[in-house]
Amino acid sequence: MAEADETIVGIHSVSEALAGGESVKRIAIAQHRQADPALKEIVEDAKRRGVAIKIEPESFFKRFGNVRHQHVAATVAAFEPADWAALRRRIVDKKDALIVVADHIEDPQNLGAIMRAAESAGAHGLVIPERRAAGVTAATRRAAAGAASHLPVAVVPNLVRALEDLKADGHWVSGLSNRPEARPYTQADFKGKCTLVVGSEGKGLSRLVSERCDFLVSIPMLGKVASLNAAAATAVVLYEVLRQRSAAGL
Repeated sequence: MAEADETIVGIHSVSEALAGGESVKRIAIAQHRQADPALKEIVEDAKRRGVAIKIEPESFFKRFGNVRHQHVAATVAAFEPADWAALRRRIVDKKDALIVVADHIEDPQNLGAIMRAAESAGAHGLVIPERRAAGVTAATRRAAAGAASHLPVAVVPNLVRALEDLKADGHWVSGLSNRPEARPYTQADFKGKCTLVVGSEGKGLSRLVSERCDFLVSIPMLGKVASLNAAAATAVVLYEVLRQRSAAGL
């Protein structure tokens, strides 16, 4: 059975969905914004792609509650995950292959923010489990702020097996952790093929996933807060990956 359509809201999310070639079926714009210059690019792009634009009263947007919709919404086809085998084939020869793995992240906002960080840092894909974790829903897409339109996301039945696949492809797998044996993230070598695994909120990496990591990395915390949230921690380490590669001329 086909998945139901989803609705994404906000100027940036709708614009990125169009730019990313997503299957946008129609766009709703509030009546008082139909001539707004801020929406000109969306309107022109939608017309070029043959996407219907419907002008709606302001009351139409009350269904989105407190979500910052900016009086713009798009109906899109449900998210389609990337084929895991195909994603591996596309990056197997890339010396700079970079994959992020989310180990049972349950909060869609956090998952969306991880997607945003991964896409911004040039990751080639994100891997998430199909059970006991947030999926790529409309809420996740909103938090991803357009990254869902550009970042391949593979949904796999078994994260441990996916990590074994990546190691077979030549990846060094690092896991974000605050365990004593974890080395400071600035002391790890991220210049080759690498996979970064981030654990769930509160629980961190699951035992089996942690055991499949080649090494663990930590972010020093000098204040009163014990740790960063998963998305913030992911962004910190991903930009260390970029720093190292840039310094090495890669």
